Amino acid sequence: MTDVHCIVPARIGSSRFPGKPLFKLCGKEMIVRTLERALLADCFGRIVCATDSEQIAEVVSNAGFDFVMTGPAATGSDRVAEAARMLGLDLVVNLQGDEPLVEPSVLSDVAQELALHPDCWVTVACPLNPAESTLETVVKVRVEGDLAVDFTRNVAPADAPRWFQHQGIYAYSRVSRDEFASLPQNAVEKERSLEQMRILGRRPIRIVQSPYPSVSVDVPSDAGTVEALIEKEMMNRGSR
Repeated sequence: MTDVHCIVPARIGSSRFPGKPLFKLCGKEMIVRTLERALLADCFGRIVCATDSEQIAEVVSNAGFDFVMTGPAATGSDRVAEAARMLGLDLVVNLQGDEPLVEPSVLSDVAQELALHPDCWVTVACPLNPAESTLETVVKVRVEGDLAVDFTRNVAPADAPRWFQHQGIYAYSRVSRDEFASLPQNAVEKERSLEQMRILGRRPIRIVQSPYPSVSVDVPSDAGTVEALIEKEMMNRGSR
């Protein structure tokens, strides 16, 4: 699907985990592992890291991937919008750089959904562990039909069955991406620290359902869990 591309935004100054893209998981930088997952999806015309850090750019380049330097950006989608304009790309999947275990088949499904519905945003929902309903680092999405109707970071445990876990993937066309970037951050977006609230209600956000739980690295304490899963995956590959 060479008409759909992947941009992975990566900034050096994460407030919850400074320097996160360069944190090594089993000896390899997180940003490189995420780009490699995009490559495994085998569905993108181009795979590019969009960053404000020369250090990240050097690591990405040394690993054999393309990068583009961007200016300061309020959110990952703002950074992707800038990068996509610079590169002249239309249909783009935004894979957040802290998803080193994203399932490649899910990326392929998202790319296909975007190609079918280029007037919409596309994102991913997977099963929510009820024990994580009040964990603010786990974003939740409520789905009606094939569309997202709300996103939040905290839901009451009794209400958890009505929600899914949101995974850090967005996909959009040039028109809907530039629409987003032209809008100011609204109060709900700032309060919840969720960029998708800027566009919710203005443009449909289609949901790709995934059976795979999202295991991203939001804070340093997540890294050990992710490393253990990477080691398990590497062992399984080696035993085949």
